[in-house]
Amino acid sequence: MRRVLLTIFALLLAVLLGAGWYAYHKGFTSKWRGLVTNEFRKRGLEVSLRRLTLDPLRGLVAKEVRVYETKERKRTIVFIDEMVLQVNYANLARGKPFLDALDLRDASLSLRLDSPSSHGQRIEVEKLHALLFLPPQQIYLAHADAEVFGVRVHAAGRLINPQAFRPKPGDHGLALLERIADEIAVLKFEAEPPLVSVTFSGDLAQPDKIAVAGALWGEKIRRKNYLLQSLYVAADFRDGAIDLRDFTARDTAGELRLTGLVEPAAKTAQLRLRSTLDTPALLRAFDALPLPDDTVFYTPPAIDARAELTFGEAPAVKILGHLALGKFACRSVVFESASADFSADGPRWTLRDLLLAHRTGAVSGDMQQLPGEFRARLRSNLNPTALRPLFTGQAAETLAQFDFPQPPLLTLEASGPAPTPDTLIVHGEVKLGPARFRGTAAESASATLHYENRLLTLAPFRAPRAEGGGLCFAFPHDEPRPDKAKASARPPEVR
Repeated sequence: MRRVLLTIFALLLAVLLGAGWYAYHKGFTSKWRGLVTNEFRKRGLEVSLRRLTLDPLRGLVAKEVRVYETKERKRTIVFIDEMVLQVNYANLARGKPFLDALDLRDASLSLRLDSPSSHGQRIEVEKLHALLFLPPQQIYLAHADAEVFGVRVHAAGRLINPQAFRPKPGDHGLALLERIADEIAVLKFEAEPPLVSVTFSGDLAQPDKIAVAGALWGEKIRRKNYLLQSLYVAADFRDGAIDLRDFTARDTAGELRLTGLVEPAAKTAQLRLRSTLDTPALLRAFDALPLPDDTVFYTPPAIDARAELTFGEAPAVKILGHLALGKFACRSVVFESASADFSADGPRWTLRDLLLAHRTGAVSGDMQQLPGEFRARLRSNLNPTALRPLFTGQAAETLAQFDFPQPPLLTLEASGPAPTPDTLIVHGEVKLGPARFRGTAAESASATLHYENRLLTLAPFRAPRAEGGGLCFAFPHDEPRPDKAKASARPPEVR
């Protein structure tokens, strides 16, 4: 009897080992795979499994898992090389939901981008470690750690009603991921890869109500020749609004702090920015600096601004702030500083307390543009000859004929529908100390200035060697015209 029992036990063990070997190497039949796919379908996911095997150490393993966008299975949105299924075998025997959890260890996931410009591009998720529990009507992600675009990502959260989720037509989420992927591809991480942490909760039947909290930490992030020493971002998405709690970036020059609230439903945003960052270098790294390449900033600009933005068919921006520049140079002309209070609201803009300082003097004033109306007041005691490198053509040739040992004093008031040479009307006064024109010296001079229809008039123009009169300069023809001029100076001296 004992021999019979041993024989039966050996046969059973051989059958079990054979079944285990077959399940491990060949996989379960299509019937078993169908049970698993139906279980996913009950939870709102359409999937397919190429193989379903039994691993002695890990348990039931699904290999080459595809997640489809719809039941028609026309488009694969996610591909997972393998994942471990935690099965409740008692529920399986009773025909109840039996899939308790999904366990991914060092797995790879591929998310396909399907936009007109993606050309089949995929988001590759590497080194994925995740534990996903599947209680009834819920998805509970205990943890997920992975590398995406070379960035470390940690995620956790809970969602209910997964079967009720339906992607909205025209959803731009994948397009946003594509832009992020393109941008990260040009970055270099010279320290540890940045870390992104995300937590979430909500009801997938109401996706707009899902709450998400995220944070990003990173150091020594380079784009082209610009190096960001550190970056910290913290933001929340709740009730359809994005609350940017903190955005702090630092480089060797200073730091930038940005906070704000974005409400996509209302298509509005409010932002507050303060920066002493090397903004010109940052903008050059993105090919977005609206200044000539020969503009050099010796100290970073200081910016303090508030902005209100409206999106939609008629985008609008309201901005109010202050800009201060330290020493900077343009075309070899070095300015000591520049500052202004500014505001803009669509076609309306204002510059107040404008100050441009140079070692020879300064320009100060105010400017305002309203719909169909431009006004400005300027005062200058800056030596014009110091600005010669800024000019080209006829203007540079004309300026080169003057020499001002002492800077002239110029006051101007301008008005017109727009700040263009064809529409401006300018009134002002100019007072000169000792000066030379084409080598001819004058002790002093003064004149009332009027500019209209591209015609500049200086009248009356008085100099100690002249008896008076006027001088017109017609810009369309680049020619001077004397007007009732009387002079006791010899003609060659004023020619």
